[in-house]
Amino acid sequence: MKKKSSWVIPTLAIISAFIIFVVYFLTAKVDVLDEKVYLFIYPNTPKSEIVKTIESQNIIINSVAFKVYSMVFKYNKVYSGRYEIEKGMSVAKLVKRLSRGHQSPIKLIIGKSRTKEIFAQTIEKELALTKKELLAKMNNNKFLEEFGVDSVSVISLFIPNTYELYWNISAEEFIRKMHKEQEKFWMKREDKLKEIGYNKLEVMTIASIVEEETNQNAEKPIVAAVYINRLKKGMRLQADPTVKFAIGDFTIKRIIGSMLGVKSPYNTYQNTGLPPSPICIPSISSIDAVLNYAKNDFIFFCAREDFSGYHNFTADVQEHYSNARKYHKALNQLEMQ
Repeated sequence: MKKKSSWVIPTLAIISAFIIFVVYFLTAKVDVLDEKVYLFIYPNTPKSEIVKTIESQNIIINSVAFKVYSMVFKYNKVYSGRYEIEKGMSVAKLVKRLSRGHQSPIKLIIGKSRTKEIFAQTIEKELALTKKELLAKMNNNKFLEEFGVDSVSVISLFIPNTYELYWNISAEEFIRKMHKEQEKFWMKREDKLKEIGYNKLEVMTIASIVEEETNQNAEKPIVAAVYINRLKKGMRLQADPTVKFAIGDFTIKRIIGSMLGVKSPYNTYQNTGLPPSPICIPSISSIDAVLNYAKNDFIFFCAREDFSGYHNFTADVQEHYSNARKYHKALNQLEMQ
């Protein structure tokens, strides 16, 4: 009996230890502050830095369990991406998700940007790619040829909207996706393009000026009509927002005479026709306002003196001068207060 008990106790101890060991790893959980968080793994992150990367984002894990499961699931290749982490998620599930690169897409909102540099900086804040990487593609004319744009007009590729894509998308893949989305957008508006007789770049350029001239959606087709009427008459657009763009100072509140002489292809006081490219990424409402511009003979407009954000429109130059005097008088009085 003594011989039997001498090996039973150690055996039970080993079995118990094994059970505890198994339960310990099977029940190992990921601890996060909220019900759901996202883990961001940047491209080129080495395998040796994964645990450190996870913990640096306030995600608490059992590092030993993580290493064991990494061997079990053969987690050798690191897939960059944005991974959803649920509260109470097992370490096993986390490792399995990372080892298979099962990331979650993001919803990227593209809005108004005035320059490609500002645009690239905005995108850098939302995606893994850098401003430098995106600008390198946006300035590569050879690469841009297949999309029908160049480094000057590339901003016209981007249509404001919410897009679903992966956080670790490359700069090249990003531009390709935006081009596909742009094609879908214009496919629905092909008839309108033919009807008004302008191409996509021209519409985007006019729309960008409309975007900068008014925040009132109801007015946009009328503002668009003014500029289209001027183009048809061979008049200079004389659009103040193009002067701001040419100067590169978007904080300017009032365009004064000395600013009108700035030498730039974007200065529509000095040049006839449209600027070389949009002066911002216009909203869809501004794009559609150009495609559906109001049919009128207005060639002048001026902000209303009540500062309502609306404008007075006219085809008569003397009436325009009268409207302008009223507005500037009200503006001067406001500045004196």
